[in-house]
Amino acid sequence: MITIEQVEKVVKHTGVTYQEAKEALEVTEGNVLEAIINIEKRRGETKQSTNASQNRQEERTQREESNSDSLDQFVEWVKRWVHRGTINKLEVVRNHKVVLVLPVLVFIILVLFFFWVTIPLLIISLFFGYGYRFSGPDLEKTKVNDAVQMASEATIKAKDAVVNTFDEWSKKDDDANGKNSNH
Repeated sequence: MITIEQVEKVVKHTGVTYQEAKEALEVTEGNVLEAIINIEKRRGETKQSTNASQNRQEERTQREESNSDSLDQFVEWVKRWVHRGTINKLEVVRNHKVVLVLPVLVFIILVLFFFWVTIPLLIISLFFGYGYRFSGPDLEKTKVNDAVQMASEATIKAKDAVVNTFDEWSKKDDDANGKNSNH
């Protein structure tokens, strides 16, 4: 039988309610020391589980903040590249006059998603005397325009070679046809 004195000792040493002290004493069959030890063990386990729960929550919060930071950094990176893509331009030039100006971002999108139209159009337009140059704070200082100019010059030379060859063949045909028609 559990006495009120036993319950009061357990309450005094542990700070639990009378009901909790009585239940602990019932489990230990009235042994006050064992009841106190059991209550303290439960508290330790509760503290550990509470600490573990708090640690997990802190880790979750840190991951969420880290993910949020990563997302913020990605958004800032995209903003910088979109800004650069709009302030830098691709200029289509013919006879030293600018015919068309496109933001580099639009040009990149065209090349990426409509390459089967864009690339042939770029090459064919070179044969018709159009040239390209980049302008803007990021591209004027680079050697991109030199490379584009070299490609334009190479295309013009190739076009001239094709035209000259065609003219030579035409002359040979005219000469051959002219000689045959005179006989």
